[in-house]
Amino acid sequence: MLAVNTPLARGRFSRAVQAAPRPLNLEIGGRAARPGWLVTSVNAVARHYLDATRRWPLEDGSVRFVFADNVIEHVTLGAGRALFAEAYRCLQPGGVIRLVTPDIGRHVELYLAGPPSLDGSTAQHYRESGLVVEHPVDLIRIPIGSFGHHAGYVYDFDVLGLELKRAGFGSITRCELGRSGVPELDGLDQDRAGGSQLVVEAIR
Repeated sequence: MLAVNTPLARGRFSRAVQAAPRPLNLEIGGRAARPGWLVTSVNAVARHYLDATRRWPLEDGSVRFVFADNVIEHVTLGAGRALFAEAYRCLQPGGVIRLVTPDIGRHVELYLAGPPSLDGSTAQHYRESGLVVEHPVDLIRIPIGSFGHHAGYVYDFDVLGLELKRAGFGSITRCELGRSGVPELDGLDQDRAGGSQLVVEAIR
C-alpha cells in the first residue's frame, strides 16, 4: 500500500527532473538531501519518489552519475537487473554507477575464519545495531536474513560484475569504502557492515 506522501513525492520528483540541468547526478535510496544530487527513495517520507526497478522517467543519456548505497540487496535479482539496465540507459557515455552493498564473499570469509571473527569490526558493528552475534554462522545469517535482505538478493564481486556486464557496463572496478578516483563520488558511502561492504564502480 502506498504511503499518503507517495503521490506528492512523485510530483516533486517529476518537477525536479524537469527543472534540473543535464546531466543529472542521481542517488537511489538516499535518506537526506545532498548538494548537487537529485536524491530519491521509495520510503514513506521520501521527498522525491522513484521506484528504480521500473522505467525511470528520464531521457537516454541524461545522467552523469548514479549512486546507490545499500539498496540492491533489498530487491530481487530480476528487479536488480531492471535497475542496472535503466542506469545504463540513462547514463551518458562515460557516466559512472557506484554501488555499495553487503559483501557476501567477505562475510563467508569471516565465517570460515571461525571464532576469531567474533571479535572483529563486522561482528561488533552488528552487535551495536542490536543484532545477536554469538557464533561465526551469524556472520552469514545476518547479511542474508536481516534488514529485509531475505526478500532481495545478495552479491559478491564476481556476481555483481557479471550482472553489470549483462546490463552493458564495462570497466567494472572494486573500490575502497568511501574512496573514489572520481571526485564527485568520493566520500559518499556509509559503513553499514563494519567494513564488510562491497563497493563497485562501473562505466557506461
